Amino acid sequence: MTTLGPINGEHPIPQHAIRSARIVGDDGEASVVATVYCPLKERSATVRECESCRRFHALHFDAPSRTTSVVCHTERAISAMESADPLAGVSEHVNPAAPLAAIMSRDVICVRPEVTVDEIAALLIRHAISGMPVVDADGKPVGMVSRADVLRAAEERGDTEESERVSLHRDDVAPLDMEQGFHVYEPVKVTARDVMTPVVVQLHESASIRQAASLMAYEGVHRLPIVSDDGKVVGILSSLDVLRWFGRSCGYLIPPGRRRA
Repeated sequence: MTTLGPINGEHPIPQHAIRSARIVGDDGEASVVATVYCPLKERSATVRECESCRRFHALHFDAPSRTTSVVCHTERAISAMESADPLAGVSEHVNPAAPLAAIMSRDVICVRPEVTVDEIAALLIRHAISGMPVVDADGKPVGMVSRADVLRAAEERGDTEESERVSLHRDDVAPLDMEQGFHVYEPVKVTARDVMTPVVVQLHESASIRQAASLMAYEGVHRLPIVSDDGKVVGILSSLDVLRWFGRSCGYLIPPGRRRA
């Protein structure tokens, strides 16, 4: 959450970044679901829903970061979140009770269970990430797939891929003119469903940073899918996001990370 400068001498107006969840299907096509976190309702909302709210002010596009935000009058809610008591012995600027929406990655890449491991590997390299949620047709997480899962699948597959026999009918056109006794085989595709971790550790977007840090440490995971009220993925939180937030809160100048753990 950031703020615009004062307007007509009034207090700065908070702006809330629009998040986008890109869900890649087995056909390679991606659908985008855009939402914004409302601190007053403590849940996600669509941009259209924000525009119909009496607190809505405008949409703001930041050219350097190429991000769009919803500008609205939510000073009371923001002040209430920032007034929480900090932990003893920690800088007064560190607020572990702040919501995850303030630090999570808002642009998250998701895949369907049917997406192949090869396509997942390409997505991990292309977007410089090391893991992503696997979601069902409703956009709800059913698992997590990581770089380690892809490497493990490649090692188990080895140099020779598994294959299955293909039965040809009379009306089918055979790819090759084969002699009797030969058969056509196709490689068995390994998908996200085959390699993912099916148990999903997740948190609601209104959960606090300290809750996320405690859960990640307890479960031994490096990333958490963040979900809205309806259970759909609206962001992802990595251990580096938490460390980056803590360092900045303590006054250190930390540039935006290009890669997430």
